[in-house]
Amino acid sequence: MRSIQPLYRILNQIGGAALCRIEFMATRMITAAIGVAIALLVLFLHNTPVLAIAVCLISGMIVYEYLRVNKLLRYHLTTGACMFYALLLPYLQVGMIARYRGMLTVAAVTCVLFDYVRHQKKMAERTVFCALTGMMLLPHAMATALTLNNAHEQHGLAYLVLALAGAWIADSGAYFVGTFLGRQKLCPAISPKKTIAGFIGGIAANIVFFILFCAVYLGIMTKKGVAMQVNWITVVILAMVCAVLGTLGDLAASTMKRQIGVKDFGNIMPGHGGVLDRFDSVLLVLPFFSAFVQATNFFEL
Repeated sequence: MRSIQPLYRILNQIGGAALCRIEFMATRMITAAIGVAIALLVLFLHNTPVLAIAVCLISGMIVYEYLRVNKLLRYHLTTGACMFYALLLPYLQVGMIARYRGMLTVAAVTCVLFDYVRHQKKMAERTVFCALTGMMLLPHAMATALTLNNAHEQHGLAYLVLALAGAWIADSGAYFVGTFLGRQKLCPAISPKKTIAGFIGGIAANIVFFILFCAVYLGIMTKKGVAMQVNWITVVILAMVCAVLGTLGDLAASTMKRQIGVKDFGNIMPGHGGVLDRFDSVLLVLPFFSAFVQATNFFEL
């Protein structure tokens, strides 16, 4: 009987670990489902102020999480300038109001530098440049969501959906393929859960989604009498590039978290962490997709 007890303990440990894993995946999927529902509602209202408000709020939340983990919230003027910039910049993307972006940038940078001079004895140069980097890169990346939406009267929403999907579909595909098939680690020192199989699976998932989306969208637009074209080689390459850039953004965020010594940027999204944890893979894909659309006139004849 005693010889069987160690076996029971091992089985209990294995069963407990499997149960925890299932519970974590269930929590992650429920959170993702809620997020998808909210995202679909916002995208449905893309021609209303709802999209701009949502992007501004997301921009503000990711900048706040960035400032918090980098211990910058104690510098109140810097925090206020960064938050004000993050919440307002995405709104200043289109129309006559866009002319004020330069003024907003100068004002925000001035506030941060003034805080730097004021706290010269305790605010290191790394701190001020960390604040400026986060303030500039994060809101500008999110602002391109509105740039994409307004890039074309007919195809703007499709551009935005593809850009977001280019990051999130690859991330989801990599997660599920890596969970069940992943063995060899991709970057074990940075993100132990990422595997080579997951990375390839994410690229494959992106390619499948991009082809299906473009095929359906082409059929819908053709029925509506809207002239457009799809270069399928370009679609495949675009899907692959988006998957790679999304992974790079995720790994860069993971590197920062390891260097700072935190597991997640926040805990507002159970199973995913903070808002920045969910949008880190988007921060490179959105600007790239926007630049690609402007350079190639994607979907246009």
